[in-house]
Amino acid sequence: MRDLLLGRSPVDLDMVVEGDAPAFARRLARALDVPVRVHERFGTATLQIPGTGALDVARSRRETYTGPGALPRVEPAPVAEDLGRRDFTVNAMALELAPGRRLLDPFGGKADLARRVVRMLHSQSAVDDPTRAFRAARYANRLGFRVDSRTRRWIARASESGAFGAVSGDRLRRELRLLFSEENRAGAVALLRDLGLDRVIDPALPREASVLPRMRRAEAISARHPGETSWLLFLLVWTSGFDDSARERLSRRLSLTGEEGGRLRAWPAVFEALRAGGPDQSPSTILAHEPSGDALAAAAATVGGAFGRRLESALGARRTRLTIGGRDLLGAGVPAGRGIGEALEATLSARRNGKISPREELAFALAAARGEAP
Repeated sequence: MRDLLLGRSPVDLDMVVEGDAPAFARRLARALDVPVRVHERFGTATLQIPGTGALDVARSRRETYTGPGALPRVEPAPVAEDLGRRDFTVNAMALELAPGRRLLDPFGGKADLARRVVRMLHSQSAVDDPTRAFRAARYANRLGFRVDSRTRRWIARASESGAFGAVSGDRLRRELRLLFSEENRAGAVALLRDLGLDRVIDPALPREASVLPRMRRAEAISARHPGETSWLLFLLVWTSGFDDSARERLSRRLSLTGEEGGRLRAWPAVFEALRAGGPDQSPSTILAHEPSGDALAAAAATVGGAFGRRLESALGARRTRLTIGGRDLLGAGVPAGRGIGEALEATLSARRNGKISPREELAFALAAARGEAP
């Protein structure tokens, strides 16, 4: 309803029924002749409707929390109580489909849309689920809204009470990933600072004015190179001044394991290696360090200027792929052996550095195999 009232296309469609949601979903699927997937454990179902997408059906329910940050205990309840468990007033609206058609808006969400305000439903909301504070920043940033003054006080109170300490690293990381997966990451960081949530993530996160321009440069670079970066790019830029111990601490707080955790911890060494080569490095020389797309974009955003543009050119060169392979060289008479791989590597470097075009690859590779490449 929020998106419909704002004139936006809804991200997804949800239907709530006061009764047996799986049984209702099965009847609806038969009537519409569409597939349905029932989740008996959760009492929900999903219908796949051609031209519309997924329709999620759930029973109206209430939630109770045993403690700050705990997952809720769920039980059936009237739809009015179901709306009461939402995070913000603008998300606590529904369109009644039967018996009549009317807007259900018990908390004034429509008025808050007009006021362009993100407002929690009650004073315990941020204590019950502290991740709602991060969602407040995300929605305010996405919609260009402001966070209501009482909501700000409730978030501050939740922080003072230690409620955020009960939030798992997985949940905190998911909220950051969602925040940094939407547009205007600099605005998101500004909102996190304004709400004191940067200190919840890590007390050493920098608040210098120079951080926001770097975030904006990173966003521009990411937009110019789709598919080459992820949400981690913005975390690298934000933590560019962290020492090893702070980086390790943040990695543990966000439960960053595997490749993402490794990239966060390795970022200072990668950045120093890229910077040590100076601004005159060729794209192929830069890529010889094997930086990830996130690390390369973060380095470009951090240094800026001509050096930053050179690093960004290497980010674009990462996508370069040869149109020829070892079989082409063998077919042209190059003997099997290590020389084929070396010739292809030299050709790829030449392509990345803009020295040859795709049509010149074979001739260049043959010359490289003979030791005649420039």
